[in-house]
Amino acid sequence: MKDKVAIIADDFTGSNDTGVHFSKDGFTTVVVFDIEKIENIDEKVDVVVVDTESRADDPKIAYKKAYKAAEKLNKKSFKYIYKKLDSTLRGNIGSEIDGVMDGGKFDLAIVAPALPDNGRKTIGGNQFVHDIPLEKTEIANDPITPIKHSYIKDIISEQCEKSVGLINLKDVLKGKNNLEEKMNEEIKNKKEIIIIDAITKEDLKTIAEAINSLDLKSLLVGSAGLAETLPETFNLKTNKTKEATNDSVIAGIVGSVSDVTREQVKYANENDDNINVLDINIENVVVGKEKEEINRLKKLIDNSINEKKDVIIRSAKKRKLVEKAINIGEKNNLNQKEVSKTIAKFMGIMAKELYNLDNVKGLFITGGDIAIQSASTIGAQFNIIKEEVLPGIPLSIFSGKGLLKKPVVTKAGAFGNEKSIIKVFNYLRKWSNNE
Repeated sequence: MKDKVAIIADDFTGSNDTGVHFSKDGFTTVVVFDIEKIENIDEKVDVVVVDTESRADDPKIAYKKAYKAAEKLNKKSFKYIYKKLDSTLRGNIGSEIDGVMDGGKFDLAIVAPALPDNGRKTIGGNQFVHDIPLEKTEIANDPITPIKHSYIKDIISEQCEKSVGLINLKDVLKGKNNLEEKMNEEIKNKKEIIIIDAITKEDLKTIAEAINSLDLKSLLVGSAGLAETLPETFNLKTNKTKEATNDSVIAGIVGSVSDVTREQVKYANENDDNINVLDINIENVVVGKEKEEINRLKKLIDNSINEKKDVIIRSAKKRKLVEKAINIGEKNNLNQKEVSKTIAKFMGIMAKELYNLDNVKGLFITGGDIAIQSASTIGAQFNIIKEEVLPGIPLSIFSGKGLLKKPVVTKAGAFGNEKSIIKVFNYLRKWSNNE
């Protein structure tokens, strides 16, 4: 592919659910975990996704990471740079847009965070999740990156001093030419960042077409939804490929405590007799008894494998257990963020234990913090995205020194419906049988 694409995301699952839209169209897509490794990317790679792991960082640190990533990608002469946002706008949205614009020397940023497949809509500059204003959803109470606003301009302006404009849905619905005129009006009004409404995939396609007609060097900013439109809109086509591995037991690491994921695990546990769900003793993990807990879980995993049953390691069955862990952490001089990191580190260790077992032929990981911790602990340097299992849920292969070519499926906590985990496990079984 002559015109290469680079994506800058703030977490691992976000990197994957965006990159998969290119991979399923046949582009060689690689996730980079270390900004310094950008220069080492093979020239044959079509799409590079840089995971800055900056969602929970201090805004100034997030800015620096975004700046550095954009600066390095700019030197590599990528024609298109895309700033991936979480569709629920968690993280350092303003700082990172600011950083990418400055580091990549962009004149303008177009922001369209709608993700229709997952019920995320932008109306009047406000973000909605399944028709509920963002600030009134459970996501707003995220323990690490809480949300105070639904109005996107307010979210961006908290961390960024660039002038922000808005184009409403009615102007998008009038088509590409009208939208292009509205963009140019905002540009004449000295707007450096323009938020655009969208509620359907067709709206996002219209936005992409209008962006492609602009003369200014423009940064595309959005969720996986806008990214999905780019291969077709920008005529970035190539040949699709597929690879297969072997079959046996499938394993899962569930670190997300979102209501969506809890329902998915519950449904899988109740409707698939071939899946065993094992809960960690979260208190042991927080108070420093990790080795004891690892040994306990390893015995249970061995039992499941001997029964030829798939296994899921779950961090918490109920949100109350997380709250309990936070209280225990406070008694042991750990703040909320430190408790979350301790649990993520433990889940990463368990992911490595499962990944290295010969009988485990595929791995499922959900929860952004857990996914990147798992990849790091396993020893992945890159993440090669192969194809899309379900909307926004990709299958990848971890790449690193001495690593096996096992399929790994990652899922953002709030993605999918109640049947998603069962579908992913079935997909991994078929994949590993398809040699």
